Amino acid sequence: MRIETSDRYDWRLGLYDDVGQLLNENTRSGAIDGACEFTQEMLRNLERAVEHEDMTEEVADILSTSTVTIEYHLETGVSVQ
Repeated sequence: MRIETSDRYDWRLGLYDDVGQLLNENTRSGAIDGACEFTQEMLRNLERAVEHEDMTEEVADILSTSTVTIEYHLETGVSVQ
């Protein structure tokens, strides 16, 4: 696989290097692999977290990102027909 990193895509190098540091990876390919593994696992964890008894709208907002939105709404009510 080849990832374009020249000209208008040179920002990717900084991104991969930053993620590599955060994940303690020494190579850009390791950073990409680690980010993919993290995302795969974290999305499963977020699906579980939203169902947790301690979840609130505030915590859902904190866990949300620009690409993943966690929604939590608690509705109560009485309906008389």
